[in-house]
Amino acid sequence: MKTKFQTSFIPRKPIIQKEQTKAGIGLFLIISIIIFLISVGVAGWVYLEKDILIKNITGEQNTIETNRKGLVKDSVTIEKIVELDSRINVSQSLLDKHISVYPIFGFLQQVTLRDIRFKNFVFSTNQKDSSGQDVMKVEMSGTARDWRTVASQADEFGKSEYRPFIKEPKVSDLSLTQDGSVTFSLSVYFSPDFLSYNKLSENI
Repeated sequence: MKTKFQTSFIPRKPIIQKEQTKAGIGLFLIISIIIFLISVGVAGWVYLEKDILIKNITGEQNTIETNRKGLVKDSVTIEKIVELDSRINVSQSLLDKHISVYPIFGFLQQVTLRDIRFKNFVFSTNQKDSSGQDVMKVEMSGTARDWRTVASQADEFGKSEYRPFIKEPKVSDLSLTQDGSVTFSLSVYFSPDFLSYNKLSENI
């Protein structure tokens, strides 16, 4: 039997189809590689962003904790300052309301005539004058040499230069004694400002 050999070099299938198949596979591979690289890049970017975000959050938490501790210290300091301010205000209020009788004795020493003797000094606070203003009332009894001396003493208390701090000086209960002297009672209102210990300390 004779063996038949094919002497033709023409391929049974077209070569163009193989080349097209190889080209398609190469393009797909390139696209896959590009997608892979993009995915790796995105994954790396996400990881870096996550790491940066975690660091930022940690830093903010540390800052908040530091500020919180500072606020706690500041709150204690503020409370102490508020307490001190309250004590100062209370002390100032008490000082403003505190009065001293020292100016009264200085005033009486200045205006009392030589022939007048005062005794039975009574000082009362929380009084009001005829106009309803708060005043300090002083009541005394005295002895004068005669009627004219009593009148002169009343005129002395009524001088205009004393009106800013004394009000309504009043002489009453006049009585003539056996030796010719005159006894009387005196009441006068003093302004609280005149007796203010705070203002007195400022002038010392």
